[in-house]
Amino acid sequence: MSDQLSQLEREFADRLAREVQTLHEEIKRRNEDVHQTLEKMFAELSNVKTDRTCWLGSSRGGKCLNQDTGPKGVARCWRSIAQLSAA
Repeated sequence: MSDQLSQLEREFADRLAREVQTLHEEIKRRNEDVHQTLEKMFAELSNVKTDRTCWLGSSRGGKCLNQDTGPKGVARCWRSIAQLSAA
């Protein structure tokens, strides 16, 4: 009986270690994805010739910063900057 319990404990520990490793790899991958996305967005921003102070003072810029959060909101703000610079 104790041998079976020991074997179950080892199997559980092994499975737990595999799951922890899988989660660690997923977190690392997502972190790298976010890092690449941010670098791309900042590179795009550096190519935009917009008066950022003017943009921030506009209703569009203020709305972006005050209401939009998260990756989709940030993307909308970048598109908004690009639209202003194209105008």
